[in-house]
Amino acid sequence: MRKFNRRTFLGTAAAATLTWRSIAQRPKPRVGCQANGFVTRTGDFEALLPVLKTIASLGYAGFECNNHLLQSEFLNPEEARKKIRATGLEFIGMHMSTNEADGKLDSICAGGAALGCHNVVMSSAGLSPTGEFTPDALKQKAEKLERYGKICNAHGMTLAYHNHMPEFANHNAEMQGLADHTNPELVSFLMDAGHGYQGGGDPAEFLRRNPRRLVGCHLKTFRNKTEQVPLGQGDFGFEDLAAAIRSTGWAGWLIDEEGGGKTADSAAVGPDRAYIRRIFGV
Repeated sequence: MRKFNRRTFLGTAAAATLTWRSIAQRPKPRVGCQANGFVTRTGDFEALLPVLKTIASLGYAGFECNNHLLQSEFLNPEEARKKIRATGLEFIGMHMSTNEADGKLDSICAGGAALGCHNVVMSSAGLSPTGEFTPDALKQKAEKLERYGKICNAHGMTLAYHNHMPEFANHNAEMQGLADHTNPELVSFLMDAGHGYQGGGDPAEFLRRNPRRLVGCHLKTFRNKTEQVPLGQGDFGFEDLAAAIRSTGWAGWLIDEEGGGKTADSAAVGPDRAYIRRIFGV
């Protein structure tokens, strides 16, 4: 049996205290909200502002929204940027699809950057609903994302690829494939963990393998595979994801995403914040 004298005990206690402090002082994830949880009209920037104030009042630190809500302000962004700053929220990202990118991405990036946006959150169709695809198909998609990433970088923004269900099928096959075959300086990810679990994948494992590639994670859950419900009421929770975040020290954005359009459930945004605080500790 090991014997402890006073010096050994004090040294061990000091080391334990230092370890505890280093863990406690680690940067932690920040919590944002997608404006999809509220019904807003395309192009109606003024209608977005009270939504942002509500989001801030519920304890969120940042927001994300579709780029269509902002395009009316791109030509005269200074006043709009002031109004966004006045809400106290950080502008995490603008969402768009790859279908919009060709011929429009440069102007959208310029407008978003002028409004203080940090990321272009870009989604597309998965290569295959089963997660089975050819190396050539993956290569073409990776190269396209890298081209878009160069445009985003030129405006001081980050391209953050957003998945749906297919990218996590077949053991995260497409999502991990994109991470393995794209330049980290050009392509990052905003992982939709809800769609990842819905697609049968393992978002926690993707985060553990690629923590430096993720700028954020969307949180949503479903009942009976298709019905979106408030966090904590679905067929899956996010305890494993929270454990992966703790083990890696990841400190990106956790973003509540309650539906959109007719499925928007703004009443869930407040309880969702309480769930995130309980499960993730932030």
